[in-house]
Amino acid sequence: MKNKLLLGIFLLSISIQSCSTESEETTDAAKELEQELALEYDGVLKIESTTYIFNKTGETAKFENDDRDFNFKFVNELLYNAITTNKHAIEGLTVTNPETEEFMIFSNLEESKSGFIRFDLEFSTGQTLSSVMYKPGKTNASSGKWHGEPMMDEPSPVIGAMIEFSQQELVKECRAALEVCANTNGAPTVTLTNGKGWFTAIEACSLECHD
Repeated sequence: MKNKLLLGIFLLSISIQSCSTESEETTDAAKELEQELALEYDGVLKIESTTYIFNKTGETAKFENDDRDFNFKFVNELLYNAITTNKHAIEGLTVTNPETEEFMIFSNLEESKSGFIRFDLEFSTGQTLSSVMYKPGKTNASSGKWHGEPMMDEPSPVIGAMIEFSQQELVKECRAALEVCANTNGAPTVTLTNGKGWFTAIEACSLECHD
């Protein structure tokens, strides 16, 4: 009986310690995202459980469920044309790749009191996304509507984030190197080279591991 009691106490202590460790890891991850958001940035994009933060350095910090995934940047310019029926709002905005006629359609604009703008997206591939959230950086923020479409400033990190999100399977070739970098407590930055097409294939994926 005594041995069973001791075993029960031992298992309970392991369970409590495990829950405590998981809680600490979740808290640390949330803190890292909060710290990144506290810095000066050019905008924040939220797609489902993924958060993209557009840094002043030109890199995009990607988080999954509050956990930092990696930073990335495109080395080539992402060309686009933007057409909207209302110059003071993004409602009905169509962004087109001038070289391939691929497109993204932004619709159902809804502004929130938190400063985020919610909208739906449709890609020329047929993929659709609902309730995408975007918040411009302080320098781009405007009261009310999106005057001058600050989201589409050149170069547009938002388009880059959309491309990365739609091609996550193709970025997997960098995953092994990402894990090695993370295991050495390094900070990975993925450099992507995209071809003319947005949603066809990423031509090259390389990684820098910073201390």
